[in-house]
Parts: sequence; C-alpha cells; structure tokens
Amino acid sequence: MRSDRYLKIILTVIAISLVMIVIELASFTPVNAGNSLIDVNIRQVNGRSIYGGVPVEISK
Repeated sequence: MRSDRYLKIILTVIAISLVMIVIELASFTPVNAGNSLIDVNIRQVNGRSIYGGVPVEISK
C-alpha cells in the first residue's frame, strides 16, 4: 500500500509539471516585428575585414 501511495504522488507531480509546460507553451506573446530598422552592414567575416565587395542593388 505504501508504494502505491508513493507512485500516485510521483505521477501527480509529473502530471502537474506537464500541464504547466503546456500552459507555458500555449501562452501567446506579442510579436514586435518591423518596429525598427536593423543595421545589416557586414564589417567582418570570421574576424577579417572585408575589402572590395560586389555591388548589390536593392529594389522594393
């Protein structure tokens, strides 16, 4: 009987933990995409400066 009670307590703790994980994953957080500009100029690659790049034209 004692091991049965212990097993029920352990399984209850596991079940409560799984429910908390599901609730945390299901909560929606607001997304702030596109609110500001990000500097995308590449200055170094693998610690080395870039010399003489290829010109790139960006069109919208």
